[in-house]
Amino acid sequence: VVDFVAGQTKASPNAVFAGSVPYLMLAGNLVAGWQLARSLIIAADLASHNVDVDFMQAKTATARFYAEHILNKVPGLRDSIVDGAESVTALPIDMY
Repeated sequence: VVDFVAGQTKASPNAVFAGSVPYLMLAGNLVAGWQLARSLIIAADLASHNVDVDFMQAKTATARFYAEHILNKVPGLRDSIVDGAESVTALPIDMY
C-alpha cells in the first residue's frame, strides 16, 4: 500500500486520493491491532503469574475478537486503496 501511494502520488494523484479514506481506516486498524498485540503479550505474562487472571483472560478475548473481526478486513481495505480508484472517479466532478 505504501509503495502504491508513494509511487502514484505524482503520476495518478486522483487514484491515491480516491483511496484516502480506506487508507486511514487501514492505518487505524493496524495501529489498534499492534497496541492490542502488545497488551496481549503483557496479559499472557501476567496471567501466567496468576495476576488478575479474569481480567487478563478478558484482554486475550478482546485481542482475539479484534483479530478475527477487524484485522481480517485488512486485505479488502488494501484492495480498495490500490485497485478501487476507477469506481470512485467514474463520475465527473460536477456529478457529485
